[in-house]
Amino acid sequence: MKLGSSRASQKYLIVFCLVLSVTFAACLPGAQRSVYYGKVVVPRAQEFRWSDGGLPQTFDPAFAAAPPDTDAVRALFEGLTDYDPQTLAPVPGVATHWESSVDGRVWTFYLRQDAKWSNGESVTASDFVRSWERTLKIGPLAPHTELLANIEGSGVNPVPIKGSAPTQRPAFGAEAVNDHVLRVRLQEADSSFPALVAHPVFRPVKLSASNETHTYPLEPHDLVSNGAFQLSNAENDHVLLERAKTYWDGASVALDKVSFVRSASPEDALAAYRSGEIDAVTNAAFEPLALKLLAGYEDFRRSTFGALTYYSFNRTHAPFDDVRVREALAIAIDRERVSHDHLGGATEPASKFLPDAMSGEKPVVNKAELLEQDITRARQLFAEAGFPEGKGFPVVRLLINRNDQQRLVAQAIAGMWRAALNIETEIEMKNWDEYETALRTGDYDVIRRGMVMQTTDELTNLKMLFERESTVGLVETPTPATKAAEQGKAERKSSTVTSEEDALKELRAVPIYFATSFALVKPYVTGFDGNVLDVPSLKKTKMNTSWVERKP
Repeated sequence: MKLGSSRASQKYLIVFCLVLSVTFAACLPGAQRSVYYGKVVVPRAQEFRWSDGGLPQTFDPAFAAAPPDTDAVRALFEGLTDYDPQTLAPVPGVATHWESSVDGRVWTFYLRQDAKWSNGESVTASDFVRSWERTLKIGPLAPHTELLANIEGSGVNPVPIKGSAPTQRPAFGAEAVNDHVLRVRLQEADSSFPALVAHPVFRPVKLSASNETHTYPLEPHDLVSNGAFQLSNAENDHVLLERAKTYWDGASVALDKVSFVRSASPEDALAAYRSGEIDAVTNAAFEPLALKLLAGYEDFRRSTFGALTYYSFNRTHAPFDDVRVREALAIAIDRERVSHDHLGGATEPASKFLPDAMSGEKPVVNKAELLEQDITRARQLFAEAGFPEGKGFPVVRLLINRNDQQRLVAQAIAGMWRAALNIETEIEMKNWDEYETALRTGDYDVIRRGMVMQTTDELTNLKMLFERESTVGLVETPTPATKAAEQGKAERKSSTVTSEEDALKELRAVPIYFATSFALVKPYVTGFDGNVLDVPSLKKTKMNTSWVERKP
C-alpha cells in the first residue's frame, strides 16, 4: 500500500511501526522484546514532559471544562480539599480540617494560616466565597456551575419547570465567618461534600475590588495562583509551569517544572513518546489496533473511567412507567457481550451506575442488587406486567445520537431484547440538534445518554444522572389551565434519588458501560497515579533520576 501524507495514512504508518516494534524481536533469533514501549532515557532534572491531549486553553477554574485545562488548574490552584490520587478520598488542601452539623447540611472548613497567593498575600475564606459567587454570575458559560447547585442560595436549578415563575433567591450559603473559617449551608444533606469541593470549579481565584464582578476568563498574565505550581509560560505550542515559591507545602513538591507538550494527533504523541521526547501520554484517542499492541508493555496503563453510557426511560407513558418493565429490559442485556464483543473490550460493563472505585472501602450496593443478565426473571417480570412472551408490547422507540459506535450498541441491545423478551425495537438516529429537541419534548421511549462524572460525591452524581430527566415531555409554554397539572407531574417524577441503592430499585435508567482511560507513562515517573476520575496529582509526581531497568 502506498502511504501518502494524509492523516489517515499517518495513522496507518504509526500503527505499522508499532506492529514492527512488537514483532521485530520475535523475528530475530535470540533477540528479546523490550518490556517498555520506545526509548527509556532517565532524566537528570525534575522536569515532567506531558502530552495531555492538547495544550490548556484556559487557566481559570470557573471556565476549565476537561483535561488538559482541568489538569493545569489543579496544579495552579488549591481548593479547600484535594483528592488522594490513589484512593480518591478527600485530603486537606487550604483547609486543614472540616466538620459537619448532625444533619449533614452545614459544613465548616478551617483554613490554614500559611496558605499564600503567589503575590504573597494570605488565602482567606472570603476568597472562596467571592470566587464561588463569581462562578454563579458567569452561569451557563462556566461548564460546571451545576456542581454548586446544592449550596443554599446558589440559584442553580438543573431542571427548572418550563413556564414556572422564578422564585426569590435566598442568601448565598457560603459565609466567611472570619479569615480562616468558611461555613457552607446546603439545601440537602451531603456526607461527601468535602470530596465535591476538591473539584476545580471550587478552587479560588484572586479577585481584586476592580475585577470581582467581571465574568470573562482570566488571562494568563492576570493569574495570581495559590497551588503547588505557577504559570511560567503559555505559548502557542508550549505551556510551562514552575514550582511555586509561596506554596505552603512546597517542600513536598518534587518537580521543578511541568511542560504541557503540544501533539497534533494521537499518532504524533505516540511517536514522541517512543522516541523519548515526552514522559507521559494521556487523553489520546489511540486506534483500537494500537491499544491491543500497546497492552503488552509495562508502561501502558488502562483503568476504568467515570464516564457512563446509559439508557434512560420516558416514564411519562405506559408501559415504561411500570418498574417491572424497566427491570425486565435492564436485566435482559448482556453487558459483558456489549463491552467485549461489540466494543472490542475498550469499555467496562456497568452493572450499576457508579464505578466501584467511587465506593471507597465499603461497597455502595450489595452484589445481589447488581444488574446482571437474568433472562428467566426478565420474562417473569414481563408476564407479571401483562406482556407474556412479549405479546401486546409496543415497538420500542430507541433514540440515539448519530454515532457509529452507538448504532452498534443499539443494534446489539435490540437483538438481546428480541431474543429474551420477543419484542421489537425501532432504532432512531438523529443529528444532535434533532436529538436534543426529541429529548426535551419526550419524543422517544428509550434514549441513549452519557455523563462524565466530575466527582466521587454520590449525591451529586445521582442528581446529574436523574434530575435532568424530570421535565421530559412538559410543554414549552403551558397555559394556566395546564401549568399546575404539568408541574405536579414533573415534581412527582423528579423525587430526588439520594443513593445508588434507590437508583437500582427505581431504574429510571439502565447503565450500559463505563469508558476506559489509557496512558503511557515512563517507568522512571513515580506518583503519577491513574484513577476513575482521571485526575493524576502533579504534586505527587517525581522523576526517579536513579532508576535502573531490572534484569530479567
